[in-house]
Amino acid sequence: MASPSSEQVDDPRPGLLHDSEFLKLWVGQSLSQIGAQVTFLAVPLAAVLVLHASAAEMGVLSALVRLPMVGFLLFGVLVDRVRKRPVLIWSDIGRAAVLLLIPLLYFADMLTMAVIYVVVFVLGVLSVLFQVAYRTYIPHLVPREHLADGNSKLQMSESVAQALGPGLVGGLIKVVSAPVLIIIDIVTYLISAVACWLIRTPEERPAPDDDVRSVYKAVWEGYQWVMRQPLVRPLAIGTAFYSFFIMGAMQSIFVLYLLKGGPNLDAAWVGVITATGGAGAILGAGLAIRVTKRLGIGPTLLWSTVIGNCALFLVPLAVRPVGLAVAMLAVSQFVVWACNQIFIVNNLTLVQSVTPMPMIGRILATIFSLGLIPAPLGALGAGLLGEWLGLRTAIFIAILVGALVPILALARSPIPKLKEIPDPVS
Repeated sequence: MASPSSEQVDDPRPGLLHDSEFLKLWVGQSLSQIGAQVTFLAVPLAAVLVLHASAAEMGVLSALVRLPMVGFLLFGVLVDRVRKRPVLIWSDIGRAAVLLLIPLLYFADMLTMAVIYVVVFVLGVLSVLFQVAYRTYIPHLVPREHLADGNSKLQMSESVAQALGPGLVGGLIKVVSAPVLIIIDIVTYLISAVACWLIRTPEERPAPDDDVRSVYKAVWEGYQWVMRQPLVRPLAIGTAFYSFFIMGAMQSIFVLYLLKGGPNLDAAWVGVITATGGAGAILGAGLAIRVTKRLGIGPTLLWSTVIGNCALFLVPLAVRPVGLAVAMLAVSQFVVWACNQIFIVNNLTLVQSVTPMPMIGRILATIFSLGLIPAPLGALGAGLLGEWLGLRTAIFIAILVGALVPILALARSPIPKLKEIPDPVS
């Protein structure tokens, strides 16, 4: 197996920092990620504070956010058959248009949970399409030897956004209503669309294939490929459990738990806690390459999972007084997101490196779908379980399963022994 040279690992940044085409994508995504993080927090706050949503309604809302993830498999095949840049542009424009409905209807005093349900579902469909095209487009735009650095920079942008977005919400929520804050996201999506439009790197048109049967065949081939690969299969399985129990179940009632079901914090503290997670994510994205160089890609994947997942248990253990609860939640978010970013950079780099280029869209989509399709069911289950057993108990059960299974999946695989980035496999 081959690995990048020490020069490429130590300091690949000058190549990408002088690559104007990559910079266009990076700058556009950096801004749109900030807006997306604002919406990620502003929508549930609008549901709870403006529309007084119940735990069950929050479960439905979270499920609808994640339900479009079912489309990952189909979108992966379709993206492999078209140019990626136009998909990015029109997805951004569509997301800006649909989000505009929330502030408009709020000003007209016509905003309801039904409207928010529709908006988040359509937004989710367009976001899934964008994510598949985005991750598939990077290997076309960035040389293979710079993939890890490109992924690290893009994850750094998401990390900075995770810190700035909730911080904006926490700072503005006392003077600006949550639905109005979504305008920030609308503007950043439009900026991202313009940035993608300015990219001029040639992109070959894939061979056309309109046979519907071949679409389903391609989806199945992608799934089989993932399940056959000993380096990819445990990542997909672990991500599926994490998605169902953490991203789906726990996250769907997390805001409600903080506000009303556990520590009973003010809305401003929710923004502070989430922003602390963003600070951890910035650190993790910045350290990802250095940690990987020191430990190797396999041990890095394992230990980032172990440490990050164990830190989740601080969430249901957080108790008043407010200062103690905020400290425990902030530490949890910081560690979890630092480890998540280290894991994501290495996960993407490993999968992009071992996957044959003609299959990369469907392979990434298969992994995303295995990781994200279970989330809506987890969200619905958490909402019902929260009303039945209480929010704290529901969150503890979700973390117990969602944190431990991924650790076992990685520990029992060949991944911990993998030191170098491998070559593509057939």
